[in-house]
Amino acid sequence: METISPSLNKAISDDFVTIDVHDALSGEKKGQIKVEKIFFSAPNKNILWYYVRWYLSGKRAGTHQTKTISTVSGSGRKPWPQKHTGRARQGFVRNPHWVGGAVAHGPHPRDYSYKMNKKERKEALRSAIASKFIEGKLKVIDEINFDTPQTKKAIQIIRNLETYPLILVTDGSKKNVFLSFRGVQLSRTLPVDEINAYEILKYDFAVFEKNAFIKILQRYNVKVEEK
Repeated sequence: METISPSLNKAISDDFVTIDVHDALSGEKKGQIKVEKIFFSAPNKNILWYYVRWYLSGKRAGTHQTKTISTVSGSGRKPWPQKHTGRARQGFVRNPHWVGGAVAHGPHPRDYSYKMNKKERKEALRSAIASKFIEGKLKVIDEINFDTPQTKKAIQIIRNLETYPLILVTDGSKKNVFLSFRGVQLSRTLPVDEINAYEILKYDFAVFEKNAFIKILQRYNVKVEEK
């Protein structure tokens, strides 16, 4: 039975979970949101395993290539007569067991991707978020904006929130925020429309802007109340 870490300051009612919303710069509590408890039910580990395998398979270039007998350079002439030489019979020097010959059963270009149903991908994202919540490694912050790229301010936010390594999910594309966190190792910034289960599982902490988190919950028709 999964247990929820007490490190998160949240109260759990029969139907809703209350999650604190923190100020991005100071890390102090600024508000709360109440989310239907069902969204944070036990993660489907089988779906998560399948999703990670599917995601990484789709990332493979598949451009590996080895030369076969027909493509390797070398003569097609028989190196010596079939009989009466005292040596083993040979067809030609391009055989795999000859130095400089072909590769037997070697890899060739192929597509490693395969199909994963939309419902399975959707469940994988929910399970990834739920796993971070159960581990006490999910945080929600208010809106974050930078006028210019400021890596020092990004580091300050990470220290105040005590979340590292982390993935920051923003409400839309924010160039200056992206450039600020790009200078911090083991951190990643993605807009909510590009988030996926693999990226959430890849980092220890998942930090969501409040509006980005609400958008995800709306995809699952989960009831949300803001305080």
